[in-house]
Amino acid sequence: MRAIAKYEPYVYLLPALSILFVFLLFPFFWNIYISLHEVSVTTILKEWEFAWLDNFFEVLSDPNFNTSVKTSMIFVGGSVAFQFLVGLAISSLLNQNIKGKQIFMAVIMIPWVTSGLIAAFSFKFIFDNSFGIMNYMLHYLGFSPVAWLSDPNIVVWSIMIANVWYGTPFTVLFLTAGLLSINPSIYESARVDGASKIKSFVYLTLPLLKSFIIIDIILITIWSVNFFEIPLIMTGGNPLYASTPASLYMYRQAFEFGLLSKGSAAGIMLLFINIAVAITYILALKRR
Repeated sequence: MRAIAKYEPYVYLLPALSILFVFLLFPFFWNIYISLHEVSVTTILKEWEFAWLDNFFEVLSDPNFNTSVKTSMIFVGGSVAFQFLVGLAISSLLNQNIKGKQIFMAVIMIPWVTSGLIAAFSFKFIFDNSFGIMNYMLHYLGFSPVAWLSDPNIVVWSIMIANVWYGTPFTVLFLTAGLLSINPSIYESARVDGASKIKSFVYLTLPLLKSFIIIDIILITIWSVNFFEIPLIMTGGNPLYASTPASLYMYRQAFEFGLLSKGSAAGIMLLFINIAVAITYILALKRR
């Protein structure tokens, strides 16, 4: 009985460990296995040929992958910067004693509770080249229409705007929680010492929000790197892979072109990119 009781805690962990294995560990190792073999839609029922690292080299030598990496850098960099700055500004405003703060907060949260598909279709309608609201407004103001979704030089900014609108509420909610955790007496002491609101924000608020800022930036970066619903619905990755971030490149290779092993290799590389980004953020902010 004592031997059974010794292992009793592990029995209660079995459901959670089973879910972890089925939905996380097994797909991860299965993805690695596929990436090391030649697997496609046409050969999935045949014997899989061992390919070693050929799929990874094929992805790295693919010019479309290089284009998608550049697109990801612009998309993720712009999305993270604007989400954080706009979210920080709104959360700082909500931390003040203003009228209608609760209503304003509820309105700000609307994009966060909206489905990514709905957001994508909405912005596809807004930026449509022929009957979109943006071009209608430009025409009304006397300007020429803009090819928001078909110009390779502009399309990445269009999907980035959609992603910023969709993701900013999380930063607002997260940083607002961080601001509410700061003791108000700290600001009162600073005000007595003659510190202005700007100095209090720079020398008190930002350092005290450091842990919240680190977590927020890591999360929104990883989400932006992996997010592909908005580009997929708005442009399908076109034109010329100009709106295809690395996550959508992986999806298109596996499910659009049927190259499962190449898509798996791209997915593993994307995983390591996420890990590298997280470590870089943590080390950089710790040094500061």
